Amino acid sequence: MPLHTPSLAAAAALIALIWALGTLLACLRPRRDALPGAALGLLSSAIAFGCAALVSTGPDWSVDVAAPVAQATALSLCTWGLLRLHARVAPWQNLTVMPALMGVLMVFLADLPTARALSLDGVLIVQCLVLLIWAQRLATPDSRLHRVLMLGTSLGMLAHLLHGWLVLQGIVPTTEPLSLTWDERLRLFADWVLAFLPPLALLLMSREDRDLALQSQALRDPNTGIANHTAMVERCAAEVDHARRSGSPLGIALIEIDQLAALQSQHGQEAAEQAMQHTAAHLAQRIRRSDSLGHHGAHTFLLLLPNTPTPGARQVLHALRESMLDAPAPADGSDVLPVSISVGLWCGLPNLRDEPDELIARARGALQAAQEAGTNHLRMAAT
Repeated sequence: MPLHTPSLAAAAALIALIWALGTLLACLRPRRDALPGAALGLLSSAIAFGCAALVSTGPDWSVDVAAPVAQATALSLCTWGLLRLHARVAPWQNLTVMPALMGVLMVFLADLPTARALSLDGVLIVQCLVLLIWAQRLATPDSRLHRVLMLGTSLGMLAHLLHGWLVLQGIVPTTEPLSLTWDERLRLFADWVLAFLPPLALLLMSREDRDLALQSQALRDPNTGIANHTAMVERCAAEVDHARRSGSPLGIALIEIDQLAALQSQHGQEAAEQAMQHTAAHLAQRIRRSDSLGHHGAHTFLLLLPNTPTPGARQVLHALRESMLDAPAPADGSDVLPVSISVGLWCGLPNLRDEPDELIARARGALQAAQEAGTNHLRMAAT
């Protein structure tokens, strides 16, 4: 990083250091997000800019070796932060080899300024490509912040490509402060972009990921881990609207554990909660990917079966009832509790007058009929 404007380098070092310290304070609590990678990347950038600020007063190795290695380390740390955000295992042997290679090249090419400049550009370009590939691979169609990360990385990579081309043209850097040639302006632009834009994108992605996690947690039942009443009401309304527009049948099933009150009075509240947790997990593992399972009330499960005609819905629910009989719920010690379920089903094509609450009410009426018939029964509601 042969910056010949020490004041700009010092200012960038100060900005990166303050930003890094603030981010490090934010990641004192252990969380799986990109904050540690962004914080350590900013700290490495601060070291790189700090070394570059010593161009006129410090030892040559601080500018020629330490600054480029710190730059390469910062990009590797940003890549690690991105992988950590998406719960991927970081390939440390790949992330550390580029900073090590940068150090070796800068030492052995100390007397060859053109080769050293091209090597520096080459290493950083490869690291930018790696970060771009991971950002592209992990991005979703609506992940705008991934595009911000890719844009910043692409701009930095393009600037280093142009800088390398200018070096090959024989443009010699000047040593006069603030008298910058085009290659030095490009290097300065690339250094600032790669130092600040990727960490900024990672910080914003961490915030977005945390917000989404909080929203998801707010729509989950804390006892069973499946969708809560609010989430299922919204989901049911969406499925009814989709069934109307597409003309496809929809199944709405209400499920309850048979004789749950008797189970609670005989074995206690904890046993009843274990039965609810066991039933929720069992049903969630056996429904189709297109189906939706959640709570509708404290002890009732709501199961939505989109694009499912009545015979198919009955077959799915029959299989669920039979599988519950073969999977008793665990109790205290080594005991198990047999669990069966009763189901009320409404299935058909909703018309314009059918509101989601009315369809659920019909399924509830069928559930009451199934419970009155005994245990482990299925009853259909009139369409």
